[in-house]
Amino acid sequence: MVTRNDVARLAGTSPAVVSYVINNGPKPVSEAARRRVLAAVAELGYRPNAVARSLRARRTWTIGVIASGNTGGTSPFFGQFTRACEEVAWQRGYSVLLGNSAEDPMRAEGYVRRFMEHQVDGLVLMRVPIAPERAEEMRGRVPVVTIDHTAPPHFSRLAVDDEEGGYQATRHLVQHGHRRIGYIGGPLDITPVRLRAIGWRRALRESALLPPGPATSPLTPAEPTAADLRADDLIAEGEFSLEGGYTAALRLLSSAERPTALFASIDTQAIGAMRAAADLGLRVPQDVAVVGFDGAREAAYTVPGLTTISQPIDEMARRATETLVAAIEKENEEPLTEIFSATLITRGSCGCPEPHLRR
Repeated sequence: MVTRNDVARLAGTSPAVVSYVINNGPKPVSEAARRRVLAAVAELGYRPNAVARSLRARRTWTIGVIASGNTGGTSPFFGQFTRACEEVAWQRGYSVLLGNSAEDPMRAEGYVRRFMEHQVDGLVLMRVPIAPERAEEMRGRVPVVTIDHTAPPHFSRLAVDDEEGGYQATRHLVQHGHRRIGYIGGPLDITPVRLRAIGWRRALRESALLPPGPATSPLTPAEPTAADLRADDLIAEGEFSLEGGYTAALRLLSSAERPTALFASIDTQAIGAMRAAADLGLRVPQDVAVVGFDGAREAAYTVPGLTTISQPIDEMARRATETLVAAIEKENEEPLTEIFSATLITRGSCGCPEPHLRR
């Protein structure tokens, strides 16, 4: 087996210099010495022992990412986020282990435990609830970045402004002249779904389309609960899937006083809702307008194109990964809280002019 000493002898350097080149530090190496070491590595076919390296450094150069939904289909947000996260991690020299909790708290807990047993250097939790005792156990052991509105104070927290996004979507439909606007949500106990519903209610109330009720700011204790929202006949819950959006839209659009517009909590549900409208003989947007939430790439390819509230998914993934790496490498260990803005992207499904895709 070729060793680091063999490389050092061929390159005419010390074993320490070989280590500095392979690990890109911690001490600088002249360009001439770096070239000799790399040439010797190539000639001898040297492969560093990753296990020994991890034991010496007490690091595995591995990040665990746990998503709360099916990364392959139910919400394009998770798939796009994890791809962007993996790209940034790779650029920084880290590998990614991916777990899908499938909305199951026990499964999420199992992934957290298993990843920590594998001694990952840090964790990104995408809307994964953590029990307080587990969160306390993780304090000081592994840095954590959450993609959620609620998290322990020692975790970094990134989220999109879900309430404002729901408000923008509904306000835009009101501006198109709609007076009866339905909301298709995922499970309303999930914070982002509930906040998007609160934004929907706020826009309707401002336009005198909803009777006065409790305050709608997520910062006040009087915000509507999941039970309050379920009592509204313009809200239909469904799974985070095409089928969930389809079924929820059928319920709303088959009612005696059907809505003339629908706002869905994710783009996948909105696409399912468009199919439900077609099966009922309704045209989008002439008979029913549809707006989604996520900014998934697929939204541009529906017919008509899906108007959506776009999250800066790639930017959030980059920020989450860089924040985690900075904590792992002791560059900045202070917990971070950052709320990202959402942007309305108009297409034909709401009644706006349909843009043409450019190749």
